[in-house]
Amino acid sequence: MKKILFFCFAVLCLIAGSVIILGKKNSYFANDKLVLACSAKVDIEIRQPDALAHMEGRLSLTTLGSKRLALLYTGRLVAPEGRFILSRTLLMDYRYHPENYVLELTWDKSIVSETDTVPDEVFYRNLMKSRSFILYLTRFHENGWLVSGLTTPLYVCNDK
Repeated sequence: MKKILFFCFAVLCLIAGSVIILGKKNSYFANDKLVLACSAKVDIEIRQPDALAHMEGRLSLTTLGSKRLALLYTGRLVAPEGRFILSRTLLMDYRYHPENYVLELTWDKSIVSETDTVPDEVFYRNLMKSRSFILYLTRFHENGWLVSGLTTPLYVCNDK
């Protein structure tokens, strides 16, 4: 009788341990997945040695599965070359690191709307310095993300 009770106790412990371990593993992967569908009204002045511009409008971040992200720019861009209407989507590959809130982005291609009047050279010189960049994403309430660059907060992106 003692052997049967011991065997049942061992099986019960094994099952309970498996459930706990698998539950933790699945919740870890659930936290690893980034789901974004947010937009922000922005008024950004860009001052860099080779660029001086002002962008006013909306930015939207939307994940398209586990590896793609769409970054939508709409509004207007004022640069030394002139005033332009901005309406384009950048499709990007991304990797999210939840342990330090880092979002690695690599530009893949642009979809430019017919209403967009910004020459590509002006857009990329002022708003996209390289094909890859890093953003920090911090959820600070249930409907909003703080989007930051390497040194400073950029904007608050509210869930749609």
